[in-house]
Amino acid sequence: MWAIIPINNFNESFSRLSNVLNKKQREEMTQILATQVLDALTPIASVEKIIVLSNEIEWLSSFWNKKIVVLPEPDTEQFSEKIDNTAQWIQSQGVTAMLYLSIDLPYIQQEDIENLISQHISGLSIVEAKKDNGTNALILDLPTKMEFQFGPNSFSKHLAEARSKNINTTIVNIEYLSLDLDDWNDLHLFKKNSVENKFSQFINRNNF
Repeated sequence: MWAIIPINNFNESFSRLSNVLNKKQREEMTQILATQVLDALTPIASVEKIIVLSNEIEWLSSFWNKKIVVLPEPDTEQFSEKIDNTAQWIQSQGVTAMLYLSIDLPYIQQEDIENLISQHISGLSIVEAKKDNGTNALILDLPTKMEFQFGPNSFSKHLAEARSKNINTTIVNIEYLSLDLDDWNDLHLFKKNSVENKFSQFINRNNF
């Protein structure tokens, strides 16, 4: 299994939070979230490669792990198209399954990813972003005819796409994979969370 992790340019990330976080804070938070995802993924033996779609090449060079492969992120493609093309490339390498993870998961832990992998049977396994019907994580068997449907209501759209292609689908409920960061209300809510990690330290340090 290979993983796909998209990481936006730091200076463009979380612009929806610009009313409460300045540019430097947003960049720092993006780095923290990306680090947590990569740290959770790299120890998992069944994840053989981690394909990071990003133009933050210099920052990513600090991750000295042979699993991590950095592919420059094309500026001309829509998000779903980027994931489609990366999945096709992975498929061409003879890989039989891919894992997609968003970095907007402030409390992700290694055991959450391992839980998702253990529940994957065949076809598509998918985790919903509970608040907005988005897609925070999925596993998809390869080769596939499925086209990704990221964007508003992507969870429901992914289910419909899988159904149209007769792909067996498992909906997986994992608390910290369902909890993503979108807006100020999320930051305020997360401040009350008792989980201690780099993200919670960032929140406390900045007194949100």
